[in-house]
Amino acid sequence: MQESEDHDRFEEADLEQLARQWLRDICQNLDSPSDSGEAVVSMNFSASPEIQWRFILIAVVLADTDLQLGHIAAGPIEHLLGWYGESYIVFVENEAQSNPKFARALTGVWQYMMTDEVWARVQRLQENVSQPLEQ
Repeated sequence: MQESEDHDRFEEADLEQLARQWLRDICQNLDSPSDSGEAVVSMNFSASPEIQWRFILIAVVLADTDLQLGHIAAGPIEHLLGWYGESYIVFVENEAQSNPKFARALTGVWQYMMTDEVWARVQRLQENVSQPLEQ
């Protein structure tokens, strides 16, 4: 049991480190793709949806700017909902209700590959945000 808990903590530390570097790179507005940006894209396509969700939550907590929240929206959130929306929309709705920063990030989400039903639910969440991200 202890080994599993240590592994989970290690994964959390890895996700936090990746999120910190990615958010820093976003603020530096690098002209070429960064290693962290490529790692986030890779994670979107190769990691389990559970890992992706944990990364999103960590990144939102660490984000300091609308630019960063917009990247979280247009990357990891859109991807998760595009591929796993039916399974994750309830988690997204619950998080948006309790976390205004997460709700603001949702205002930067576009439909991407979401089903019309999932997209309609995201749009309802977006409509409830009084200060959407500047696009």
